Amino acid sequence: SGDGRHLACLALNNLSIPTENKRVMALGPASKDVIGGLCKVIAEDKQESYLCCICLMNLSFLEASITSILEHSPISDGASPIPPLENPNSLLRVLEKLLTNSPAVPRTGSGKSEGVRWACGLIKNLAKSEKNAALFGKTEIPKCVVENIRATTAPPSRWTSNSLEDFSLFVILNLAQWPVSKEALMKAGAIDVIKPIMAEGDLQGLKATMACAFLEAPWAAFPDGGTPAAKSVSELMTNIVEKKGKDGQY
Repeated sequence: SGDGRHLACLALNNLSIPTENKRVMALGPASKDVIGGLCKVIAEDKQESYLCCICLMNLSFLEASITSILEHSPISDGASPIPPLENPNSLLRVLEKLLTNSPAVPRTGSGKSEGVRWACGLIKNLAKSEKNAALFGKTEIPKCVVENIRATTAPPSRWTSNSLEDFSLFVILNLAQWPVSKEALMKAGAIDVIKPIMAEGDLQGLKATMACAFLEAPWAAFPDGGTPAAKSVSELMTNIVEKKGKDGQY
């Protein structure tokens, strides 16, 4: 029933938060059933889709799990394995369908918009792997996240952490690092869309600057001849070496 499914999704969400549970749920004996069940709810476009995306995102914070999660490609008993790109029921294709079937500007707070938002959060984590990025690059997902940024009416300074725009820019940054997915972003016009964000003096500006560098944007595209870009990236590198954060940013 709907109520039972909702409670089950809430329970799985709570269970997926502690670090010690992530390995059991994502890599243990029942991992296929856990990931498969969550994927099935998303595929059926149930009201709880967003909860399933959050749960999978929680599990994907375990670095060891990110390739196995995206490899989920269910088959009938006794059938030969099907690569994720060739299986419409794979998590890869289910996420792609969720993003491509979303309204151009989903109503904020609606089940559909929340599903898309948290799906982008999941993709952000999964895109840290070059193997996963190669798969994403062969789907419509790069184009979808670029369109999320293009379609927004909110200025970058108003983007909150974990918003659709924040997640989408993170996906672009992570995919831009890998040659296998960089080309898909460039074809989607990512540089022109994120170039104006570089002028922001905050985390979004830093992410856009790094993404444009990975995407080999022309030097003329960087504000003030690249001086702010060089400063923010060198500051980031110094803080990484010194294991320091920057208030309100990272």
